[in-house]
Amino acid sequence: MRYSNGVFAVLAAVGLVMSAAHIPAQAQSIPGVGSTGDAMSGMSGMTGMTGAGNIMSRMVPNVASASTGNVAGVLGYCVQNNYLSGSGATSALSSLTGKQDVTSSNDFKAGQQGQLLTGGTNSLSLSSLKGQMKQKVCNMILNRAQNLL
Repeated sequence: MRYSNGVFAVLAAVGLVMSAAHIPAQAQSIPGVGSTGDAMSGMSGMTGMTGAGNIMSRMVPNVASASTGNVAGVLGYCVQNNYLSGSGATSALSSLTGKQDVTSSNDFKAGQQGQLLTGGTNSLSLSSLKGQMKQKVCNMILNRAQNLL
């Protein structure tokens, strides 16, 4: 049992570090833990990890490979459910949904239901995420949407 708890701790810490690259600087500190760098400081001697990017790529789909329609749909889901707000999110949503054939795609419809599709068998249901993880994924989607404009 001790081994499985250690593996979970490693995966959770790696997730914090990897998500820190996609969130604003002010959100990179976790109360009671400190910075994400502090969370990883005690794990420098761990072996058997081929890289944090490899572990995270297996855990969370790559938003960069989501279609424009799916990004627009998920962005709409995030705005509608108040995971994102403000003019940046609504402006990006308006611009994306104004593009030809975006709102008529099946990817858009899946996105509106909170399904992030990244090709092949990789998908993520935002409704399955807990706590602030939904907001983090929504922020990643907003960044992707702004890159598509």
